[in-house]
Formats: sequence, structure tokens, C-alpha cells
Amino acid sequence: MHDLVGDFARRIRAQHTGQSAVAPTGWTRVDRNVTEVRKRLETAVMEEQFQAVGLLCREALISLAQAIYDPELHPTSDGVAASTTDAKRMLDAYIAVAFAGSAHEHLRKHARAAYDLAAHLQHRRTASFREAAACAEATTSIVNLIAIMAGLRDPS
Repeated sequence: MHDLVGDFARRIRAQHTGQSAVAPTGWTRVDRNVTEVRKRLETAVMEEQFQAVGLLCREALISLAQAIYDPELHPTSDGVAASTTDAKRMLDAYIAVAFAGSAHEHLRKHARAAYDLAAHLQHRRTASFREAAACAEATTSIVNLIAIMAGLRDPS
């Protein structure tokens, strides 16, 4: 049974990583992080490796937050200054401004959920391929969503 699961996971991994072309954002470190997430997901076979995918996803989101957050333009909701590694606070502040209004409520929820998923996976000692793959997709999705909203995906 274990070999069947392993074979299935390898097939899914090959499909997943082969079909998910990620367009660069222009945020060098973010692009590098997302590429590394994909590479690690391809080769992960143990719980610790799946956890590492979660950690890399969180690092990608920290890099994203650092690339987009401007304390002058994005005040935090609680008035506490965001440190350079406080991705959650920086992303929340950016999202509150960039995705303001009721029309963007679902986008805000999606963005926050991606961060929560990455934070959860990196601490999950029983992490699986499916969880790691879902986390990688959620991370890629929020990177792309923010790139879209920042105008980086507009047609030329």
C-alpha cells in the first residue's frame, strides 16, 4: 500500500510541478522563494520535508510582505509598527489598503488564509504531500493575486 501511495504522489507531483508555470513578479526574492517552494515540493517524501515546504511558503510570504509594504501608505490596524519579519502585520496592512471595501472582502480573506496555512504547515509534525501542495498553491495564489492588484499582470 505504501508503494502505491508513493507512486501516486510521484505522479501527482510530476503533474503538479510540470503544469504550474509561475510568471515572475519582478520581486526577485519572492520569485526565487516561489521557485524554491516548487523544487522542494517535487522532491519531498517525508513529513519533515513537507514541513519545510510550509516554512519556505512562509518565507515567500515574508519576502512578499517586505516587497509591498510601505508603513507610510499601509497603516497597521492596531497601530503597532510592523517589524521587518512580521509578515502577517505587513500583509494585513497592505491588504486593508489595496483590497479596501466590501467588494474585495473575499480577496482579503483569501490572502489571510494563505498566510495562516503556511504558518500552520511549518509546525505540523504530520505534514503530508497534499497539505504541502495545497500550501504551495495558496502561496503562489496570493503572490499572483497581489501582483495582479499591484498592476504587474496587466496586459502590455
